[in-house]
Amino acid sequence: MDALLTRVVSPAPRGLWLRIAENDPLSTVCHAPQWVDALCAFTRWSDASRYYETEDGRQFVLPLLRRGPRSAAGLRASMPSGWGMGGFVGSADIGSSHVSAALDDIRSLNSLGVRILPNPLRGDVWSGADLSHAISLQRYAHVLHLDRPYEAVWSGSYDRSTRQNVRKAARAGLDVERDTTGRLVATYRELFRQSVARWADRNHEPHWLARVRGYREDVPGKLEFLAERLGNSMVTWVASLRGRPAASLITLRGTSVFAWRSAMDQDLARTTCAGHLLHDHAIREACEDAAAFYHFGESGPSCGLCTFKERFCATGYRYPEVRFEHVPYTRTNQAPRTPVKRLVGYRAG
Repeated sequence: MDALLTRVVSPAPRGLWLRIAENDPLSTVCHAPQWVDALCAFTRWSDASRYYETEDGRQFVLPLLRRGPRSAAGLRASMPSGWGMGGFVGSADIGSSHVSAALDDIRSLNSLGVRILPNPLRGDVWSGADLSHAISLQRYAHVLHLDRPYEAVWSGSYDRSTRQNVRKAARAGLDVERDTTGRLVATYRELFRQSVARWADRNHEPHWLARVRGYREDVPGKLEFLAERLGNSMVTWVASLRGRPAASLITLRGTSVFAWRSAMDQDLARTTCAGHLLHDHAIREACEDAAAFYHFGESGPSCGLCTFKERFCATGYRYPEVRFEHVPYTRTNQAPRTPVKRLVGYRAG
């Protein structure tokens, strides 16, 4: 039986929202009001967050964005593509019945469509909710539990090959830079462009198409703007060998840490294990911050990516992306993909 909602407020009251997010050990910066404020300031999305109270005393917030005028049916997302994870933030004992009740409220909104990409750590709660009226797309992500000091994570979580690779990176003479001002974003972006070209070649995808998809993730000025707005909450890491960048990592610091973006020079990173070294630095910082979790992010169908993360002792979580659509966007969008991919010779690497 669904929980009974006794109060719904939109946009969510900032003070309540901030307190709820700070007290939720599963939350990330993406669930905080300052993230939504930055997103609204940089894009044409506006704040449509919703605060809920239930009859049994639960309080939780859905960070939600709206595209289009308030008076018109538009799109809503938690979060929009390229802006991290969304879903509910609140007390640890939010259950499937609470999610179901809130989803009934969301489904009743005057909206062309709603997309919710929840926190993987709440995947079981979302999977147990009533999704009978929704489109549910399966997702897969990895998360490292940080319930002990860094030294214990190093010796008790990392497997032997990961420790060896971190040591190898240290011996290679890599220089690691850490920045919270946006100074290193340009280095990350150049490595990202190299990665996009590499993914296109691997998947037999035209470079122009790969660049279009990459542009959606990395709109010019976006990362610099976020670095300015978020300050110490956004960290850009770069590992270089004799001045040549090998790998870059962008982490979002909060109650939990989110490894949000990464890119590399594949040849140099492979020989120096630069990616291992940057994640190790970020995990060490997360432990020092007493963060509860380190999110490695989406893993998808890539066996190699899963193995890389699992050797840090990250746990894989399956969870549903939930969509409500008055217009069949998902079905219409996916229908032409198979023949188009066949035409260009695409195949997933």
